[in-house]
Amino acid sequence: MTSPLIILVASAVITGAFGSLFILLAIAVDTWQEVYYDTSVFSPYTTSNSSSIQITLASSSTSFITFKEEQSDGSWITYYLYNTYSGVWRVCDTLSDSARAELASLGDNKNECYNFVSEYDEESSSLPENGKSIARLQNSAASCFIVSIIDLVAAAGVGVIALTQKQVAACMVTGVLYCMAGLFTVFGLAIFHTKHYYETYMCHALETLPSFACTARVVQINWASPLAWVGVVICVIATVLWLFLTRAIRVIKAKTML
Repeated sequence: MTSPLIILVASAVITGAFGSLFILLAIAVDTWQEVYYDTSVFSPYTTSNSSSIQITLASSSTSFITFKEEQSDGSWITYYLYNTYSGVWRVCDTLSDSARAELASLGDNKNECYNFVSEYDEESSSLPENGKSIARLQNSAASCFIVSIIDLVAAAGVGVIALTQKQVAACMVTGVLYCMAGLFTVFGLAIFHTKHYYETYMCHALETLPSFACTARVVQINWASPLAWVGVVICVIATVLWLFLTRAIRVIKAKTML
């Protein structure tokens, strides 16, 4: 019959490994959020006889929508709308090379991705105020996830020492590190969902958008965010198991000393 201690050790190691895997995988990918436009909202304005708004729809998801809006002084201002997807560190567009070249010829030079951590600077940024608030929230979330990564890596290292050396203190520290990793992941997720709220209901974006385009803008959460939440739950379970393991090893050591 398998020893209860071995079962407890295996359970603690497996849950810690899966919790770390889920959180690290979620942090690594760029599938947290997707932004696209509902073309059915724009369809009535695609005819040339529209009074103040003229829209040319994208030919595919890798192209862009041309949105022209007449101003009060009779002039026209043009916006280019396209789909994007984002992760913890950056936001990228889905434009093809030909669409990007066409945008450049129209005077709108776009890089494929915008890195929040390395490219955003509060003092010199040319982003609109709404865009700056989004970038600040994203950087705050990234900071929390960096702490989570450090905690998970440290938990793996300390956990190996705890099991090989049967160190009670190391077992307890491992449990605390998993708890801290889960806690900072929750902080990062809370900031992410706050950012998602502003983007969805207040139409905040990195670029300037016409108010009418906000009615067609769809901000959708993808699979990475739920995966991170699952990782948090597993890390909580791992914390409990490692603390139980701490107590078990302490009791065993106390008995062997008698």
